[in-house]
Amino acid sequence: MRLAHRTMPLGEDILLARHGDRMIEMTQDRKNNLTVARLVDGSTDSASNYLVNLNDMAALSPVERLGKVAGDYSEDRLPVSRREVKLMLRLSAAWLAVSSVVVGGLSWVIYTYGDPELMISMMGPTF
Repeated sequence: MRLAHRTMPLGEDILLARHGDRMIEMTQDRKNNLTVARLVDGSTDSASNYLVNLNDMAALSPVERLGKVAGDYSEDRLPVSRREVKLMLRLSAAWLAVSSVVVGGLSWVIYTYGDPELMISMMGPTF
């Protein structure tokens, strides 16, 4: 009796309308708020479980949107996981360090061994 009163997620409704009896299995992706269906031919299809109200999104101030994104990040509900964000921050820091060393080394070489007149001519035409 409980099943009869259970509300169906919007994604299930959409997938039933799209594929009907060609679906084998439906699962809920709660992190991304999607319903995923596996079809008879082995392919998968997904549909969102909610409708986005653009008026509500437009009513949020940038600070409120940032707070919402920060809350989603702390609860790990974003499409990009926290592990991936941390990895990208580490790679960016390493890239910045390597680039700084290369630019610093080239600057030192040019300053030590470069000819000032050559540097002036390289910087642009003189009028």
